Amino acid sequence: MSHSPTRRLFLGGTLLVLGGCATSTGKRVARLPGPIWGPAGPINNPATVAPQPKHTGVLARSAWAKGRPMPARMDPMTPIQRITIHHDGMAVFTDTSRSAASSRLESIRKAHLNRRPQPFGDIGYHFAIDPAGRVWAGRPLSWQGAHVRAQNQGNLGIVVLGNYDQQRLNSSQQQTLIRFLGDQMRTYRIPTSRVATHQEMAATACPGKSLQAFMRTARNGRLS
Repeated sequence: MSHSPTRRLFLGGTLLVLGGCATSTGKRVARLPGPIWGPAGPINNPATVAPQPKHTGVLARSAWAKGRPMPARMDPMTPIQRITIHHDGMAVFTDTSRSAASSRLESIRKAHLNRRPQPFGDIGYHFAIDPAGRVWAGRPLSWQGAHVRAQNQGNLGIVVLGNYDQQRLNSSQQQTLIRFLGDQMRTYRIPTSRVATHQEMAATACPGKSLQAFMRTARNGRLS
């Protein structure tokens, strides 16, 4: 497949080694996240995907992102049939300010755009939850996410900002996860059996011990 001069220059740029969400279990924690993503499929017209419902109470992408998605690097979203939960796997993050959360999201987006050997077309997740319990819009729902290798089709990706191997999920985040996940499950008619964490789908420590334990309990209780 041929590449434009601009894309050849981009692909030939400096190698950036990323860890975090995508890494298999290990002792070291990377500074920037790099969720696993399988090979890209054919590029189609996203207009063929059915319009997605609006999500109330979600901060718009324009509130944090300093760049637009790159469609040539993404695949159109197929009907949503499952949800996967992640943490960003970076340093501990407890700041509840909007400015801190928006900066964190932008750093993830830039890391994903510069990922090697296969750069993403945007931040890999569709939604993010910050330490204050706010929900932020990430990758547009018209595009398939980039967060679980070879299992992104119809897979809604939600990341909780922070490292939940090194910190505990706070009460605001717990309440938001129950409410927001419940809304998505009802919207897309997704049963609890199709709400997974990253480590349940791939060899990774993501979403960390605290978030993994919370999700296990929630699926047996408030989300069941």
